Amino acid sequence: MKKYIYFFLITLLFAACSTDKKVEVVVSNPLGMDRNNEIIEISKAQVVNKLGLKSDRKFIISDGKNQIPYQIASNPLAENDSLLIFPVSVKANGNSTYTVKIGTPEEFEPKVYGRLVPERKDDFTWENDKVAYRVYGPALQATGEISSGIDFWAKKTDKLIIDKWYADDLSGKQSYHADNGEGLDYYKVGPTLGAGASAPYINNQLWMSKNFTDYEILDNGPLRITVRYNFESYPADETEVNVSRIISLDAGSQLNKIYYLYDFKADDLPVASGIVTRGIEGELTTIDANKRYATYKEPEDANSVTTYTAIVGTKPYDKIEVKDGHVLSLQTAEPAKPIIYYSGAGWSKGGIETYENWNKYISDFSEKVVNPLTVELR
Repeated sequence: MKKYIYFFLITLLFAACSTDKKVEVVVSNPLGMDRNNEIIEISKAQVVNKLGLKSDRKFIISDGKNQIPYQIASNPLAENDSLLIFPVSVKANGNSTYTVKIGTPEEFEPKVYGRLVPERKDDFTWENDKVAYRVYGPALQATGEISSGIDFWAKKTDKLIIDKWYADDLSGKQSYHADNGEGLDYYKVGPTLGAGASAPYINNQLWMSKNFTDYEILDNGPLRITVRYNFESYPADETEVNVSRIISLDAGSQLNKIYYLYDFKADDLPVASGIVTRGIEGELTTIDANKRYATYKEPEDANSVTTYTAIVGTKPYDKIEVKDGHVLSLQTAEPAKPIIYYSGAGWSKGGIETYENWNKYISDFSEKVVNPLTVELR
């Protein structure tokens, strides 16, 4: 009997010790600017192994005062890997410490969302607390409306509005092409790259695909939505191209992170990532001297509101130029190696009041891409 009591007490002691085990995540900022609510990525396996957890055991993340929302997200570059992502705030040239330990996390309100919209001819639309985007699917292509470009919905609310806007529009209650207090869809894509798609660029010509044929949702909140889109293979000049793209949007960000995977039988493929221009009075373009990003200011609309768009590279582009109705960021793709960059938009009634504000946001964003936060697990 004493042996069983002793074993029971040892088991309880071990369980208590195991629940006290924690991992400290020390995040350092190499830049001379504060970085607030920036989402970091850590290998989930590393954290789980340090905690000695089974993969399905729950844990909490804390900044020392409050729980922090987190998400287990996919890794588009490694299908068998999972990422632990959560928002951090770090002062200029400083560091912040977060604690991961066993426990039941609070429920946090999702800040991202997306879905296929078959009731609107296979739109796929996604959003966060800042912006919304859309791409066109096969049902719309069947009507003759062909575009692989990225559409932008101008929001001025931090609420998730996709389902509401579609339901109100399709029921005839109110159109999402008019601002009813939350923003509207007034961006024009057409057969262009829109707000940041890519395409082969051969002999001074864009060779764009048709609408996506199928999709897979890799992540859907609460902090990140990630979707893979596949397209029919098609000829880009004399090169047959098979392409898929992955688009990922984080809470709090104006910009999507985009991965293009080109498959082709050649040594390399010239590619342009672009934002459409309008070619009329009132537009402005800024190209970074280091060829890391480009921004564009659309002409004001009839209601004196303005859309701003941008492309941000993960490394300098070979060339950035205004050509063929776009701001084109040019680089070379290799077979089976992804092109990775950021693109997106802002709105003068949605927190980006001026073109100067937009340029500052994009310049800072580019600096953060080049100088990522560093993470140490203790």
